[in-house]
Amino acid sequence: MAIKRTHVYRLYPDATMAHVLDQWCDYRRYCYNKALELWNTTYSEYRMLVSPEILAEFKKPKEEQQFTEEQKLFISRYYPTAALIQKKLTASKQSWERQISSRILQQACADLGKSFKKFAKDKALKVKNGAGHPVFQSKKAKRQGFKLNQGVALAKEGNHGKLTLPVPAPYKGEWHSIRFSEVPKNAKFGTVSFYREHGHYYMAVPYKYEMPPYIHKHTGKKTGIDVNVSHFNDAEGEHYFLHKGNNGAANLGRVYENIKHQQRILARKLEENGQIAGKRSKSYQKARTKLQKLYERAHRMQDDAMHKYTTHLVREYDAICIEDLDVKGMLMSHVASKGVHRALFGRFRSYLEYKCKSAGVKLVIANRFYPSTQRCAVCGNIKKNDEKITLSGNKKHGTKHNEYVCYNKKCPNYNKVVDRDMNAMMNLTFLIDHPRYNKAL
Repeated sequence: MAIKRTHVYRLYPDATMAHVLDQWCDYRRYCYNKALELWNTTYSEYRMLVSPEILAEFKKPKEEQQFTEEQKLFISRYYPTAALIQKKLTASKQSWERQISSRILQQACADLGKSFKKFAKDKALKVKNGAGHPVFQSKKAKRQGFKLNQGVALAKEGNHGKLTLPVPAPYKGEWHSIRFSEVPKNAKFGTVSFYREHGHYYMAVPYKYEMPPYIHKHTGKKTGIDVNVSHFNDAEGEHYFLHKGNNGAANLGRVYENIKHQQRILARKLEENGQIAGKRSKSYQKARTKLQKLYERAHRMQDDAMHKYTTHLVREYDAICIEDLDVKGMLMSHVASKGVHRALFGRFRSYLEYKCKSAGVKLVIANRFYPSTQRCAVCGNIKKNDEKITLSGNKKHGTKHNEYVCYNKKCPNYNKVVDRDMNAMMNLTFLIDHPRYNKAL
């Protein structure tokens, strides 16, 4: 089975090559912004000169469009495309640009072309929250990078890998290979992305290789996953991903406390005589770098815990059911937005989807309006109106937010207090064998 899988390696360049990587990151941003400016100017000129006949033809489906030779010539000269913008930028290159790989300019124009195609497609289809008009890139962005589609050589060197970048023809300075974190795969790869983040350098390599089909060992087990801000519930119980418990990222709470402390330090350094300082001091830059490293550490700890948990689920269960959460809407809440962001709901679903697909595990996505929290998992009774459980519990009956009490007298669990999250998990498990209930009830 042919698959594509991207591996990210950390690079360890010396001072010379770190300077080269920084220069190429800056040059890519320069090329992208220059290309975007030229694209906007070219499009404005095109709109001023284009005839109504050409515009009318563009409105037709692509397979029905018919242009005359004159119209085709006009479009090739004035309608902005990645190839046209690249041609114009290459023709106007300055001498210092020839010291840098020309492939960076080519990839920047190609990326801009893809962005405009996605923008035009989403606009035509009226996609909600679709791609917006491409914007200029800032040098203050935390991630800076570039791409190379040719000339990248990867080799093994002991327990690590060795990267050799293409040397531009006019360049006469020093040039060294760069060590990276792991031994590279023995497989073909596509366009390689390089980026700098939090003071470190990384390389993302998209490998293309044949992989034997994964044979999933059937266990006969199934589970629903009820996700919460501090923990996830499955058939085995609770799994914590914040600082609580022992089966999650145990030290993550301490890292977030350090982040809070470092944010206070940074805020104090931002002020000068009670006012926001116009110029950032060196101590401010050091404090910001320290804060960025703490955020990176928290991200890695969460990512590690989430990968381990999703891999465990795929190995242990034949069928899994999860909720279709409106994560963007939840992030707009001023009460729970920080917790939702740290709980990795979106990343959890993304990881689980691709792992279930590769392992052949059945994954059921519950309807967004399926009342997993309000439904009794034993009798099927659904709470409505003032009987509903909210984040603060139920005021009418005085129950807490983590308690579920069924008031259906025919239910075996009548008036018994059960765990709300485990009840929701059982309701999600129920959907695996009863898909007809996967809707708003």
